[in-house]
Amino acid sequence: MTSYKAVFSDIDGTLLNSRHQITQDTVRAIRRIIQKGIPFIPVSARPPYAITPYTDQLKTDQAIICYSGALILDKNLTALYSVTLENQDLHALEQRLQDSPHLSISYYSGLDWFTDNPDNPWIKQEGEITGLSAKIKPQELTDVHKILIMSDAKYIAPLEKQLQQQFPHLSIHRSKGEYLEIMNNAATKSAAIRFMEKHLSLCADEVIAFGDNFNDLDMLQYAGLSVAMGNAPDEIKNAAKEVTADHNHDGIALVLNRVFK
Repeated sequence: MTSYKAVFSDIDGTLLNSRHQITQDTVRAIRRIIQKGIPFIPVSARPPYAITPYTDQLKTDQAIICYSGALILDKNLTALYSVTLENQDLHALEQRLQDSPHLSISYYSGLDWFTDNPDNPWIKQEGEITGLSAKIKPQELTDVHKILIMSDAKYIAPLEKQLQQQFPHLSIHRSKGEYLEIMNNAATKSAAIRFMEKHLSLCADEVIAFGDNFNDLDMLQYAGLSVAMGNAPDEIKNAAKEVTADHNHDGIALVLNRVFK
C-alpha cells in the first residue's frame, strides 16, 4: 500500500465551501496531518495574498503555489519558482482584447493585482471574494504571471476557444464558467507539484491532489492519488482516481481522515 507523504489542494470549490470558508472539520483534519509531518500545500489560481489568510489559519508553514502553478513562494513569500508571460504575447493579447467592454481584464504580477478599471463590478466582486484591492495597470507592465478575464459565461466559453486557436502556445483555461485564465504554457499545476516533489524529496506516487475544475485536470492526472470533489464537473470526476463529498460537506476531511489514520 502506498504511503502518501504530501497533500496538494486547490482552494476555491475544493478547500473552501460556498461561503469561501474552510469548515471546522476540514481544518481539524488538515492540522492533524500537518502534526504528523505531512505537508499540506495549496495549489491555486489565486494570487499570494488571497492564499495566505488560509495558510495562516491552517498553520501550514509551507510553500504556496499561486496562479495555477506560475509562481511558487516559500513561507516568507520569497519566490522559489516563477514562469511569466512573454512580453510579445502580453502585447498581442492586449491588442486582441481591446475594445471589449463586456470583458473585465486583470493582470497579476508577483504580489500585485492590476486592472484598467478598478470600479468594474467583476473587479469589485473578485475583491470581495479575495479580500484584495486592484491597482491601476501601468502603461508598460512586465513579469505578468497570469491574465484573468471575467465576464458572463456566455462570453467566456466562445472566447476560450477563440484564444486557444489564436494562441495555441499559451495555457488558456476556464477556472469556472465566468473566469478565463491565461498563462505561459509552462505554468501548470502538475509542473509546480513536480518542482515541489524535488524540493521535498518525494515522487508522484506519494502525492495526494484534490481539485474541482478544469484547471485542476493536469494535477489530478499526475498525482498518485487524485481526488475530485463532489461538486466537480463529470469530466473532472472521470479523470480522478476517486470522488469525495462536495466542498460543503468536508470532502477533503473525509479522505484525509481515512488515508492518514
